[in-house]
Amino acid sequence: MTATLTFGPSATSPGRGTFTALAARELRRFVLNPVFLSAAAFIVFTQSLGPGGETEIDGLSPYPAIFLGGFGMMATYWLTRSMRASEPVVGVTPVTRPVRTAALCTVALVPFACGCLTLLRFVQLTPVGGPIYGPFSSSAQVAILVGQIVMPALGGPLLGVALGRWVRFPGAAFVLFLLIYGWVSLVTILTMWHQNSALVAVLRLFAPFAFFSLHSDAGGVTAWRGSPWFFIGWQLALCAIAILVALLRGAEGRVRSRIIRALGIAGVAAVILLVLAGLGGFTHALTA
Repeated sequence: MTATLTFGPSATSPGRGTFTALAARELRRFVLNPVFLSAAAFIVFTQSLGPGGETEIDGLSPYPAIFLGGFGMMATYWLTRSMRASEPVVGVTPVTRPVRTAALCTVALVPFACGCLTLLRFVQLTPVGGPIYGPFSSSAQVAILVGQIVMPALGGPLLGVALGRWVRFPGAAFVLFLLIYGWVSLVTILTMWHQNSALVAVLRLFAPFAFFSLHSDAGGVTAWRGSPWFFIGWQLALCAIAILVALLRGAEGRVRSRIIRALGIAGVAAVILLVLAGLGGFTHALTA
């Protein structure tokens, strides 16, 4: 879809070589960004230590989402807002803003790859099927980890690009990070009080990150309502929406119309997947 929107005959195509040069330059800028480097270093450090004495999966899984996703969002936001460093490449061949935006979106592949490696290391340290995961099946446990570790690492940076295209306030990414963190905390507390409510389950999953279990002081694990697989679908829909919203900035004519239509489709798909995620899975299950 991105290729059609950005490289169609209605756009001023810079050619594959120019797009590759743009994407390569943005990737170099991203991997050298101190915010991303510090986030990646923290994840490497925590994964090298292992689980230690941690007996709750929810005490381990949020860190990659916070640092690769949240800090990655802040890094791509600042990358998008700082245009001067890429002017030498942009000036070689005229390019449209959607093409430049598409090149910026490619940097999300770096934290996504880091998220995949983190997931592999996480499973090595905390094998799937252990009691720490609760009463979920092995496939559901994998889906939960993908949704908590890999998908935020992809979606966060894409959200940063979209935010950078539309918002000028320098601290917007940090404010959004705090809002998302606050929302996840709020709906998690709400779920503790209303564990069987479908509405509360949808509210809990109305976020790029969500918990699926609660560990009690007695050692039991309560599985919360929700389908981890549909939640991944919801996260993918959010990624698509973030890309399309970013591409919409500066798009004109037929390209803009196509992006708006695609946004409508992605929005409908996101709503359906969110509802299915909230209605599926466990209603209430406890394992000691």
